[in-house]
Amino acid sequence: MSLRELHSWLRGLADAFKPPVPHGIVIDTGDDTLVAIGIFAPALIFLNESMMDTSYEPDIVSADTPRILRSGPRSYPEWSWDYSQRKFKKTNPSIITEDARECAILAAKKVEAISWVIYSINRHRTKIYTGLYFQDHIYAEKERQALRLKDGGFDERLATEAPYVVQYASDSGISLRQASEEILLQAKLDHEYLAKTEKTRLALFKKIRLAKTSEEVEETISNFRKTGSI
Repeated sequence: MSLRELHSWLRGLADAFKPPVPHGIVIDTGDDTLVAIGIFAPALIFLNESMMDTSYEPDIVSADTPRILRSGPRSYPEWSWDYSQRKFKKTNPSIITEDARECAILAAKKVEAISWVIYSINRHRTKIYTGLYFQDHIYAEKERQALRLKDGGFDERLATEAPYVVQYASDSGISLRQASEEILLQAKLDHEYLAKTEKTRLALFKKIRLAKTSEEVEETISNFRKTGSI
C-alpha cells in the first residue's frame, strides 16, 4: 500500500467513526443530480429559491456524504438523489455535462457567499440585540405606548395605558413627555440602523442571486469586504 493509499484509508476509517451530521442538498429536478450540499440550511434554501428546476431536501444522513464533500463541487453531478430510497446513487455518466459541473461550482460559490453575508449582517445587527428573550417585543410595545402618549398630547390620564413609559420615567426621574421622547428617539435610531443593514442585505442577495459566474460572486463579496460598497 502506497503512502497516499494509506492516507486515504486512514481518512476513511476516521470518517467511519464520526457521528453522522445531517446535511441539506439541492437537487436538479430534471435529472435528480446533485447541485449543492451543505449544513447551513438558509444558504441552501436561498440557492433553491433562486435556481429554477431545483428542490431542497433537508436532514440527509448518508455514508456517502464525506466522499461527496471531498470530491468537490465539480464532481457533485456525478451523484444523484433517489427520492424513494432517500439515498445517493451514482449518476449515469452519459448525462453528466460540463454545464452541470459549472453549475455546481457556481452553486457552491453562492452558498459560501450567502452564508458569509448572513453571518456578516447578523454580526452588524448585534449592535441593537440585547440577548434577552422577548426584549424586542418589549421595545416595540414601549415604542407603541410612547407614541400613544405623544398623539394624546402627553395627557397624564393616558398613563395607565403606558406602563412601560411610566416605569421608564419613574426610574429615570423624568417626565412622561421626556421619557416618551427619549424612547421614540432611540426607536428611530434603531429603525434607521436596521434599515441600513436591510438595504445592504437586499442588494447583496440580489447580486449573488443574479450572478452568472463564480467570478461575479467573488467580486461582489470582495468589493464589499474591502470598501463596504456593493
